[in-house]
Amino acid sequence: ETKMWKGGFSMSCHSALRRRLNARMVSFSARYSSLLLPLPPSSPRTTSTRLQKTFPATSWSPPPFLCRALSSRNEVEERIRKYAKEACRVEELQGFEAKDVLSSAVIGAGTMGGGIAMCLAEKNIKVQLIDKDPKMLQGCFERMKKNWENAVSKGKITKEVLEQRLKCIHLHDSVDACRGVDLVIEAIFEDMKAKKEIFKEVDTVAKEDAILASNTSTLNIDHIFSDVSRPHNTVGLHFFSPAQVMPLLEVVRGGSSSKQTLATAMKLGQTLGKSPVLAGNCFGFIGNRMFESYTKEAMFLLEEGALPHEVDEAIQEWGMVMGPFAVSDLAGLDIGYLIRKEQGLVDPQTRSKESGRYAGTIADRLVLSGRKGQKTQGGFYDYSKGRNPERDPSVEEIVKSVSRDLGVTRRKIQKEEIVERCILSLVNEGYKILDEGIARAWTDIDVVYAYGYGARNQQPMTYARELGMKKVLELIRKYQRQCPDAPHWKPAQGILDALREEDRLRAQQQNVPYLG
Repeated sequence: ETKMWKGGFSMSCHSALRRRLNARMVSFSARYSSLLLPLPPSSPRTTSTRLQKTFPATSWSPPPFLCRALSSRNEVEERIRKYAKEACRVEELQGFEAKDVLSSAVIGAGTMGGGIAMCLAEKNIKVQLIDKDPKMLQGCFERMKKNWENAVSKGKITKEVLEQRLKCIHLHDSVDACRGVDLVIEAIFEDMKAKKEIFKEVDTVAKEDAILASNTSTLNIDHIFSDVSRPHNTVGLHFFSPAQVMPLLEVVRGGSSSKQTLATAMKLGQTLGKSPVLAGNCFGFIGNRMFESYTKEAMFLLEEGALPHEVDEAIQEWGMVMGPFAVSDLAGLDIGYLIRKEQGLVDPQTRSKESGRYAGTIADRLVLSGRKGQKTQGGFYDYSKGRNPERDPSVEEIVKSVSRDLGVTRRKIQKEEIVERCILSLVNEGYKILDEGIARAWTDIDVVYAYGYGARNQQPMTYARELGMKKVLELIRKYQRQCPDAPHWKPAQGILDALREEDRLRAQQQNVPYLG
């Protein structure tokens, strides 16, 4: 009942999902009765003909996630494509001519560096692939070659195309190879000091008008480039793993990034066949900042009584291709661990009170026991038999032991609560990002989650608008009371503003005074 979505995501077969949901509509209606509210006039819902025929003139409305699951997949994809086109049209960049990128350097021959190099070479952009470790370099090159050879064997590309791509890749062990290229992309591990040192060195050899870009997924762009002499030519280019497959590119605006640099980055994303989304500079930018709140809630659910497969199944039924724990295993648990360590959260002695309840205890124990995800054949799940996640009793015992150590009495957690807490934590953080100007529009956020995080069947901001701001705020305040030590449940100002706008439109439609 599963198939592989490009990029290695395992997803439930859509037709099978539709059959299962059809059979369980009545039980779902009872389970999600708290969500069944009429939509505000400003947020029309697109439902499938099948759904309308199944429930003609009933007195209740199916929950939004059920409507999305049964609506035409083409309708959802068409909507996201429309939003992606809108994300590419950045009004403030109109009139600024993008530079041509004909040559590049990629620093770091790991998974991300290799994937980025493949993206560039596939568009005939010359790549100087740089790493001090010759084994890493050669191993990365062999992986790229094998990927392209597989494409030849499947008839996707010709041998001539393969040879052309290989000619675009040149291996080096020094940043001196950055000399003369149009673009330098750093793709090493998430360590601020190491990134700053690399760019300080690159700045001395790269040509004056070369663009310097970091593939950091979380770190402050302005801090990374604080020592370079050309801050106007710096930008964040956050590719998603595997970079040669995933369609999203977050273009991160630094405080000094010029309009021409941003225009060049956005054009490059489109040249590479990506959907670029312009993001402001903060921890995690758009996607990972929201994902942090989402994974925190998923972790809290484990501490309180759920198991990894229960959370992932509920989130997949809602509309994600993968649940948070399968995603974490795919990305690598050690990445999150290093980020938490960089923030001073792993050690209780350096953890600030403002950070609130710590969510990383279970993940930290898994990493320290050697379980780092798929790459070690074990993370939240067991992968000893392949890439499909399987439940692991030893992990479930670690989860239960953490609950005991924290003094938490475990309880049975229903799917409704799992969905509400995980998805609404995304929504609330999304509105905070809009409040701060990190994202330009709520539609940009849905593009990020559709193309970067596997929300292909439903997206968080659309879900919130369909649910209605009154219900969204009611649930957020409910979980704020339930989890007072979790700062991310403080309602975003944007939600309060959206609720007022809903009320105003409703009053206008009903031709009654709006009292504010």
